[in-house]
Amino acid sequence: MSSAPSTSALHIALVGNPNCGKTALFNRLTGSRQKVANYAGVTVERKEGFFVSPAGRQIRILDLPGAYSLHAASLDEAITRDICMGKRPGEPTPDLLVSVVDATNLRLHLRFVLELRRLGLPMVVVLNMSDAAAKRGIHIDRDKLAAALGVPVVQTVAIKREGAAALLNVLDGTLPPAPPALAQANDLEVHAEVNRLLDAAVTMPARTAALDDRLDRIVLHPVLGLVLLAVLLFLMFQAVFSWAAPLMDGLEGGVHWFGEIVGTHLPDGMLKSLLVDGLIAGLGSVVVFLPQILILFLFILTLEESGYLPRAAFLLDRLMMGAGLSGRSFIPLLSSFACAIPGIMATRTIQDPRDRLTTILVAPLMTCSARLPVYALLIAPSFPSAR
Repeated sequence: MSSAPSTSALHIALVGNPNCGKTALFNRLTGSRQKVANYAGVTVERKEGFFVSPAGRQIRILDLPGAYSLHAASLDEAITRDICMGKRPGEPTPDLLVSVVDATNLRLHLRFVLELRRLGLPMVVVLNMSDAAAKRGIHIDRDKLAAALGVPVVQTVAIKREGAAALLNVLDGTLPPAPPALAQANDLEVHAEVNRLLDAAVTMPARTAALDDRLDRIVLHPVLGLVLLAVLLFLMFQAVFSWAAPLMDGLEGGVHWFGEIVGTHLPDGMLKSLLVDGLIAGLGSVVVFLPQILILFLFILTLEESGYLPRAAFLLDRLMMGAGLSGRSFIPLLSSFACAIPGIMATRTIQDPRDRLTTILVAPLMTCSARLPVYALLIAPSFPSAR
């Protein structure tokens, strides 16, 4: 397969809401034939790749930043809007928009699909995570959905080896005709259109919907919801700072044992000091915190996959306003307990520039175990009586 573009390469853009599996699909299609950089003048990441379809078609693909709307409320959304509308300098208008949606959450994702359709560009809708939707009992009639939208609809499972076969078949064929460009509708009309599409093409299991409603009445309750959140946070930090201690002690003991073994087989000198006191002891002082980081991220991923984190952010919105933050700051700040870098990167989803900057400034103040030695080092000379 060629990894370079040609003058006749089909230019497509993957676009969709955050966490729809768009980047997984991009990686599935391009493999290692991709370039990652930043858009000129901004810190937003730019992912571009090239691949050859099974029929031999040269394809250039862009993985656009996740967006919820073309009415940009963040820098990421502005980049996506400008490229889709052909307004980004140096970036041609895509020949085809590949709108990736989460098949398990069509009510949210179809709103953006309707906005993209109004641009009047050739488009195909990709129902990603279709296997997860089927397991939940969600039945999607692709033919009815395609007829209602006026664009092709295919199913993919981006994490599986042949999960993008249906999309590749579309890319190898004749491009779908562009739907007519329409004026943007207001939120009420878009909401009604989404409901019409869902009623026409999607069958939801009544048991799942009823269960979600019952859970929401608990987790979003102004009193019970906060109590539940406090219990979950207590368990999470108890696991991170107490339950992880045996694992940390085991790693520390293992590193110390390994250093002693290496030290007994080396003569005294610079090499022994470099390996034992520098390399092994240095790496060991970092590795010892790995159990805490893994446990914290396990909790965060579990809460995110269950759909609880967005509900917690909504629940804390009013409370965090007192600190000059919003509910969206909760997830980045929670991630910062493991490391401030992913926490700061997660602030991209915060729409208000002031809230985003405030969260970035606060994130490094969230403590983690790796900072405990630094605290101890600073406390010793500052408070001699605490020794």
